[in-house]
Amino acid sequence: MTSSSVVRRRPLRQLELPEAIVAQGRRAIAMRWMLSRAMTMAILVFGHESDVTGDVKYYARSLHQLFQGGGLRDTLQEYPLPVFLVILPQFLLGFLNQVAFSILFALSMLAVDAVFTGFLWRGDGRRRGDATNLWLWFVPAIGPLAYFRFDLVPAVLAGGAVLAAIRRPAVAGALTAFGAALKLWPVVMLPTFLIRRGDRRQVLAGFFGTAVLIGGLALALGGLSRTLSPLRWQSARGLQIESVAATPLMLARMVDPVGTWDVRLSPYKAFEIFGPGVHLASQLTNVLTVLGGLLLMTLWWRALSAAAPSAETLGWIFLATTLIVTVTNKTLSPQYLLWLGGPAAALAVRSPANPAVRTFARVLLVTAVATQLVFPVGYNALLKTHSNMWLVTLDLALRNLLLLWLTWYAVRQVWTQTRRRR
Repeated sequence: MTSSSVVRRRPLRQLELPEAIVAQGRRAIAMRWMLSRAMTMAILVFGHESDVTGDVKYYARSLHQLFQGGGLRDTLQEYPLPVFLVILPQFLLGFLNQVAFSILFALSMLAVDAVFTGFLWRGDGRRRGDATNLWLWFVPAIGPLAYFRFDLVPAVLAGGAVLAAIRRPAVAGALTAFGAALKLWPVVMLPTFLIRRGDRRQVLAGFFGTAVLIGGLALALGGLSRTLSPLRWQSARGLQIESVAATPLMLARMVDPVGTWDVRLSPYKAFEIFGPGVHLASQLTNVLTVLGGLLLMTLWWRALSAAAPSAETLGWIFLATTLIVTVTNKTLSPQYLLWLGGPAAALAVRSPANPAVRTFARVLLVTAVATQLVFPVGYNALLKTHSNMWLVTLDLALRNLLLLWLTWYAVRQVWTQTRRRR
């Protein structure tokens, strides 16, 4: 065959997106946000993920009972009272209608998401940076769940606290207090913002000023018993099937699905595992919580000994704290992954184009996708003796291994950075 007879193939044209989407300006970011969020809601419609709306329906039923004569102390007692600030306005605007409340609730979470995206875009220098890209991908990765849990609010507050830590420490303290009033866990983040000696007075002023205002109002309306009910509820819960400590038992159940272990809905409105080894695993979480606390104290002490830790170091400490609290707990609901998205995006603002942050972000996105595949995609198969139970169980185990890797990676970054500064 002569060279003249050889047919030369034309190179494939590179896929080019419209300029309105790939540009760097505000309009392009808004267009990408709308497209990604439309994709997220399309998953809800076409992916048959209607199970994600269960909690919102539960909120609506509880508020309806409250307006039908139920007591405030008996309504949503597993949540702190300030949660009513996040869910009651939508219920009133929907004229006490459950369907209207569900729609307004999702719209309010979309608004929170949009505002946070705007802050990240400004932090990226009004361009398409790592922080904006991470957040735009993170929400579709975790799915419609983001808009049907109020956990998005404390996640965004946590991210805002990381953004404000250096320049506005009082604001960081106030945001931390407000997040703790909604979900309790952000209170563990307070020591992170007290590491910088010159910022402590402002952080404490912002934190305790907000805490006294919100806590005093909650105490006046609900009394001491209702104020403490979330702590009692949390301590009485059993071993949730998605928790890291339950993973070996869930794998054993996958091998022996009939008779030995049982998964059922507990009185605390969560699916827990029952059977041999469950009590031991629950006790192990208590030991791991203590060890995790000691590790956090070590990280805080190393940072205290360093000279003026940077915003990047504070961000890594924040992520390490959140992850340690998550992986050592006996409860681990899918919405807990939202707690990582906000601070991770804020860290990307404070440390742009950092390979370590990008590595963490990529693994976090994979972890979010694996979480969505567990809930709501494969959750029914996980609960029952189903042909796909093994597949979903393995995905759950992979997700928890990724969480452990993220924990190790964040702790490693803190350890390395504090060593250099020391």
